Amino acid sequence: MIKVIFFTENGRNLAERIPDEKQLIDGRTGVTEQNLSEAFVKKIPLAFIGATGIAVRLIAPYIKDKTTDPAVICMDEKGRFVIPLLSGHIGGANELAEKIARELDATAVITTATDVNHTFAADIFAKENGLGILNPSAIKTVSSKALAGQVLSVKSAPTHRLYQSDYKKYLRPVQGNDERPDIDIVGNDWLVSILNAAGIDPFMPLPERFTREELLLNAGISDRCLYLYEKNICVGVGCRKLTGFDEIFPFLKDVMQHKNLCMASIDSISSIDIKKDEPGLVNLSGALGVPFKVYTADELKKAEGHFKPSPFVEAQVGVDNVCERAAALSAGHGAVKLVGKMKTERVTISIYRKGLR
Repeated sequence: MIKVIFFTENGRNLAERIPDEKQLIDGRTGVTEQNLSEAFVKKIPLAFIGATGIAVRLIAPYIKDKTTDPAVICMDEKGRFVIPLLSGHIGGANELAEKIARELDATAVITTATDVNHTFAADIFAKENGLGILNPSAIKTVSSKALAGQVLSVKSAPTHRLYQSDYKKYLRPVQGNDERPDIDIVGNDWLVSILNAAGIDPFMPLPERFTREELLLNAGISDRCLYLYEKNICVGVGCRKLTGFDEIFPFLKDVMQHKNLCMASIDSISSIDIKKDEPGLVNLSGALGVPFKVYTADELKKAEGHFKPSPFVEAQVGVDNVCERAAALSAGHGAVKLVGKMKTERVTISIYRKGLR
């Protein structure tokens, strides 16, 4: 879904031509601020139809971090040009601009250097491989080397990502223990260890980017190396109606800490579709900055694996287990169950790890 904001009748006419699922917002009616706030909190793409200056001024108070801001694009009201303004790579603004340009027979104006020069983009690599970015400021160092035509050294286990067709000419494994990598792809245990060393609680959401990077630098993390980490943990949750965030999150934190699983590694929260508007789960998704996925009872029944059945749950929602099945579906083929059904009086949680990408 895209929020499309226009300011003229010509803008409205163009907005209606966009075939994607969309919410049309008349910027003349005074509801713009509320919609911008929602878009940045929920990472909903924004499309402005009008002057880029208007769009820039409106979004400026909400901009926080290139790794978390939503995609923002801008179009002229004649539909000639589509310009990504914010979060071109991770948020997908470049991709969205190109898609809408094709749909409207317009021209996408892409300005990011790695795209213009058709070279390696670290944030796209991370996004496509399900990796989080620990120190985003190092992206510019890596990008500068790629733009200069250098092959980037990568420390990673396993190394299969380095040989993907789109990346193998840009990346190579580090050669020996003495070579310092340009990119280090780290696992859960290393991540927990370094966050602890930096005074960051690994079982809480990561602090905002600049605070985090300062703490990591003080702990000895090089700002010349880009550290990526696996986001491969899928959490399935079941709960009683109106169970609050303040009851769900502490239980999740306890489970993650007991299993020594870093909270930053969570890729999604999932449940049954009748819980799609459950405030505690919606707020959990928002606090972690991850998607909230929901499945119908029939979809949950098709999950593969062995799950602990509950006749009571089946009588209530039509399937014998919600949390394990939802986590298994989100994790996909080759997933590994890390935590079976754990429960309190009002909450059930299960955790799966995705298989190798």
